Amino acid sequence: MDSGDIESNFDKALLELGPDEILRPIHTLPLHELRLRQFCVDNGIVCYLPLRKVWKVVRQRHGGREYSYPREVIAPMFKSYLFAKLNSEQRSLIFRSKSVNRILNVGESFLESFYGEIRMIRRIELIGIKEPLDFNAEIKEGEKFLIETGPWQGTYGWLVKKEKRFLWTVEIECVGQFVRAEINPSKYKMSRAEE
Repeated sequence: MDSGDIESNFDKALLELGPDEILRPIHTLPLHELRLRQFCVDNGIVCYLPLRKVWKVVRQRHGGREYSYPREVIAPMFKSYLFAKLNSEQRSLIFRSKSVNRILNVGESFLESFYGEIRMIRRIELIGIKEPLDFNAEIKEGEKFLIETGPWQGTYGWLVKKEKRFLWTVEIECVGQFVRAEINPSKYKMSRAEE
């Protein structure tokens, strides 16, 4: 894939829904994003797989010596996700690809913001053709973050330890003291804090 693939990657028909159609995020099996995209193209399913440029180290062996060099490649922006516009027949057809983990639901009240997020992802994708972008959604151990929802809303914390997938140990600053708590990050909206 090259930069031309990114420019032609988005079909505007994705956001124009008919009476029996839905637009949903599709959670794929690991490393099946490109395979599912090709399945959708082959079966007439309108889909959108956001792409980005990444550097990959290529290792080669020539004449008994090993060489390595960096090479720019196109990869999915989000691991294990793509977006698809599906009618009732295509909802069952897409599972025949053997690449789909599940079709995620988007609540009716979130549809407009969901469409806006897809448009924003597309803008980021197009900017990424011309400028280097750093895609990193994870909060790493030792980083400061802001909790934006729930009972901890507006509180800054430092991630101390990721013990399990859905259990973090965090330190929260309160009146000059630090409180250590265990939170489930899937229950809160959090963002990395700017230092």
